[in-house]
Amino acid sequence: MVNVQSQRQQTREAGIDILKAICIMLVVVWHCQPLRPSMFPGDQGFMEALRQAIQFFYFNISLLAVPSFIFVSLYLFFTKMSESDDYWKKRFLRLVQVYIFWVGVQFILYLLLGGGLPLPLKTIVRSGGPDLPVGMLMHPVPSIFYFLFALMICTFLAFFFWKLPEKLKLPVAVLVIAVSVLYFLAAAVWTVSIDTRSMKNYYIYVPAAYLLFRYKERIIKFRWLFFICFVALVAVETTFGWRTPPYGRLSIFCGSFFLMSVFVAGWTRARRPVSLLSRYSLGIFALHGYFMIAVSALARALYSQKSITTPVEGFVQFVVIFFLTCLCIWLMSKTSLRKYVS
Repeated sequence: MVNVQSQRQQTREAGIDILKAICIMLVVVWHCQPLRPSMFPGDQGFMEALRQAIQFFYFNISLLAVPSFIFVSLYLFFTKMSESDDYWKKRFLRLVQVYIFWVGVQFILYLLLGGGLPLPLKTIVRSGGPDLPVGMLMHPVPSIFYFLFALMICTFLAFFFWKLPEKLKLPVAVLVIAVSVLYFLAAAVWTVSIDTRSMKNYYIYVPAAYLLFRYKERIIKFRWLFFICFVALVAVETTFGWRTPPYGRLSIFCGSFFLMSVFVAGWTRARRPVSLLSRYSLGIFALHGYFMIAVSALARALYSQKSITTPVEGFVQFVVIFFLTCLCIWLMSKTSLRKYVS
């Protein structure tokens, strides 16, 4: 029995490592966008198809990353809570420490770049720090640490969900998912804007993660149904021209559920590069944006161009950003700051 449980634990972690590695690369690709539709001008059918494929990837594939990260974290939270009732203390402390550190870094950079004070309260809390006033780029660069705030709130809600009487968990889970689904549909049909940083995007993942934890073996049998729903919803959104928000979309929810149901079981081993990407996904997420700003600003200063214009330039810039990010993480991992990147 012990060997079987150990094997299942290893399988689940290997799959989650792979999923986290995929997601962090999607995040970096989404922000850097090494390939852009404008790089492929022309009226030929092939060029138009290529532009459409790039737009499809960015809007429907890369945006699966952030919700999937939240899904993974909540799923692991429920798993750990089932093993130890005190795990929530360790998890909350960890999230608060990471949030304070990186939002502090964001504030320091904001002030060094000439940002003014005072700031709205939501900038200090919900938004994960202020947007960076990078004059060289001609526009402020939004903070990405809203993700950490959303993750803290979701974990907080997951704790209270866990403490519900067992007979109430399933009805509450179904109710929250149903309300979110209806809200996402209404937002799509009536073009209601949902801010990327709004918690309305993420409430649905608390009960979804619990259901996957509680009924894992049953749910993974229907994983391809989630994929079919994802494809069908994307087709509907495209056909009707719904101007849907980035994360408040049924297609994104179904796509994230599909990825989770695929990678929580059936994976026996993750290769070392994949494991490293997973282990340091926090550091890559936190740091790549800063190097993206620095590299983009430097390129504009040296070459006097507003943006990258060719696939080669995009690829080179992506490689440089990713290399510098990994180098910084490696240096930080040799110090007491390791806990903020892994």
